[in-house]
Amino acid sequence: MRAHTFREDLHERRHFEGVYLALDAVDRAVTLDEIKGVYFAHAAELRQAMARLAPELDADDLLQELFLIVLRNPGQLSAVDSPRAWLYGIALKLATTRRRTARARRFFGLEVADATPSIDSSSRSLEQRDAQRRIAKALESLSATKRETFVLFELQGLSGAEVAQALGVPEKTVWTRLHQTRKEVLAALERQLLVEARTSGLTRGEIQP
Repeated sequence: MRAHTFREDLHERRHFEGVYLALDAVDRAVTLDEIKGVYFAHAAELRQAMARLAPELDADDLLQELFLIVLRNPGQLSAVDSPRAWLYGIALKLATTRRRTARARRFFGLEVADATPSIDSSSRSLEQRDAQRRIAKALESLSATKRETFVLFELQGLSGAEVAQALGVPEKTVWTRLHQTRKEVLAALERQLLVEARTSGLTRGEIQP
């Protein structure tokens, strides 16, 4: 994982301060050091994961809500075998629930969908941004369980055991889902490339995957 820039570190510190101020004085004394360490260790990857799982929502808001949940349940953090997997489990539930709520609100005309935010740095090359766009579109074609499994393992780099803990399923289920999902993602990417070839006038081989 790449090192954070000064701007990113400052953003995370300010973000944590917003979460931290939600606690009363007693809770702060009990939970600050442990939660703060976990926040700075995992906040960036958790934000990225939720941006991938719920691209139409504000990832910063989701991240703050996630750590408010953690702060309200500090005992669970020290009790789990893998804090990282536990945090991802919360992130998955949060992204799924908030996405479902947002879609229901849009269906009933209660809010207008915003443009999908980018989860990547503006310094990325055009090819990298094109690849990210294709992956995001391919992910949308998957079922929720397959998308979650693929994002956690292939994009976020969790181990099979960590993915299993985050999803609350046997590790064997993770490998079965990955086997199926990789085929679906590759097929979805291939379809996108063929469509782009037809609409651009280029051959399939002239379009970079």
